[in-house]
Amino acid sequence: MDADLDKDHSGFPSEESPSWVSACLSGLLKRHGVPSRHQATEIAQICAISISQARRKLRGAVWLFDEVRAICQHFGESIDTALSAGLRPGQQPPAAGHAKPVTTYPATLLMDEQRLPCDIELGPLCTDEATSSCQGLVAFHHPLEGWQVTGQARLQKEAFRGPHYAVAQLQWRNQSEQVRARIAVLDDDIGSADALTDWFNEVGYDAHAYTRSEDLLAQPLTDHDAFVVDLILGGGQTSQALVERIRREQPEAPIVLLTGQLRDGSASEATLATILRTQGVTFFEKPVRPAVLTAAIQSSLDRLLPRHV
Repeated sequence: MDADLDKDHSGFPSEESPSWVSACLSGLLKRHGVPSRHQATEIAQICAISISQARRKLRGAVWLFDEVRAICQHFGESIDTALSAGLRPGQQPPAAGHAKPVTTYPATLLMDEQRLPCDIELGPLCTDEATSSCQGLVAFHHPLEGWQVTGQARLQKEAFRGPHYAVAQLQWRNQSEQVRARIAVLDDDIGSADALTDWFNEVGYDAHAYTRSEDLLAQPLTDHDAFVVDLILGGGQTSQALVERIRREQPEAPIVLLTGQLRDGSASEATLATILRTQGVTFFEKPVRPAVLTAAIQSSLDRLLPRHV
């Protein structure tokens, strides 16, 4: 049964065609001994997504940056290496003793639906005679937005006619240079609130713990980009009214509900179902896995990113 988990038995052609990101990550998995038929299962486990979602990504659906990073970290490869190896097989670094000064330029990597800041070293101008060096990442200069980096296939699809260059080297910008998402954690158990807040802060977010809803409401809800809220607060009160208030003021912000009281009946499944149906929230039972919780929040934040670029 396991050997068939990654097979698509629908019989219909795929809606997507493999993107260069998909090809690079598939190549990374193969280098580490994961055959094609098992790749969707492996990706699903690493990224905490369903196998069907993983299949679609391998066929060309949008990859989130955190998913790419999680896969590379799992196999001990840098993103730069994984993308370069997948796109330009056989490329060798400069020989020792022949290093020369290089000029790097700030650029924006257009990776599926995302725009990621990076620095690049330009290679040769792409011409009919230099096609072999321009099969991977290429860069072009936008008159308003500066250097842009993408795959050759995307340029061809968009019928781009201007001058473009092979990318000799690409380096991601330091994450600390980017704006950290702000997360509010509300739990009447201070230990639980602090533990989650510490986790978020350690992995690069700006998180703040609250034990009472009135403390959270004492400041503008727009001060936070995402919310993690316990379903049952002090005195047995549910957080339904608070969630509705957050949703009115932050229509698109990720909201995650947590509770460990469904099994003993302290929390009402009917109340939870109403909130899930009407407020567009995500739900996890305690004890929650912080990495999975983080992935769910970041996935929602990533979907909002293009609207704010």
